[in-house]
Amino acid sequence: MKLSCAVLGLLVASTQGSVTLDEVLMLREQVKAQRALFEEQQVVLEGLKKERDSRRLQTYATSAELATQVAALQATDYSLGGALDSAWMCLCGALVMFMHAGFGMLETGSCRAKNASNVLMKNLVNVCVGTLGWWLFGWAFAYGSAGVSAGGNGFIGWHGFAGFDFYTQDATTGIITPATCSGDGCQSTMLSWFFQWAFCTAGATIVSG
Repeated sequence: MKLSCAVLGLLVASTQGSVTLDEVLMLREQVKAQRALFEEQQVVLEGLKKERDSRRLQTYATSAELATQVAALQATDYSLGGALDSAWMCLCGALVMFMHAGFGMLETGSCRAKNASNVLMKNLVNVCVGTLGWWLFGWAFAYGSAGVSAGGNGFIGWHGFAGFDFYTQDATTGIITPATCSGDGCQSTMLSWFFQWAFCTAGATIVSG
């Protein structure tokens, strides 16, 4: 009787020990899985932090640094704006000049054959004389300073005859600067002269035609 009780007790103890060992192994596997999941989440979190830092605004710049950056951006903007304005005005001035060829063809086709050469010569003379007149006094009268505060008469321009003061020259280095910069950008006086000259000579050709 005692022997049977002892055997039964040993069987129960061994069964409980095996169950406890299985539970420990299962818990260990769960801990490993949770640790792997934690490490994976940690990597994702680090990636999100880096992305956030790359998108974060720079709030640590001083006012002096901001002023320097703004000045550099303005200089770049003025330079790009001046280049685009120059290219556009050159293109438009050239297109206006082609109006002389168009008017020449129109007027030549509207007259007798014996007068065709005279009409073409008239258009050529219009361009040549118009260019001289625009250079000598046309630009000065139209776009020269006329304000009373600047010494003008308030009616007609008086500055810029014969291309005077179309550019500035450094007294020390002798560098010629044709463009003048203001708050709206940089613009060359000579380029403006060319653009308006194209309209001046084209207008004379229209009237004579």
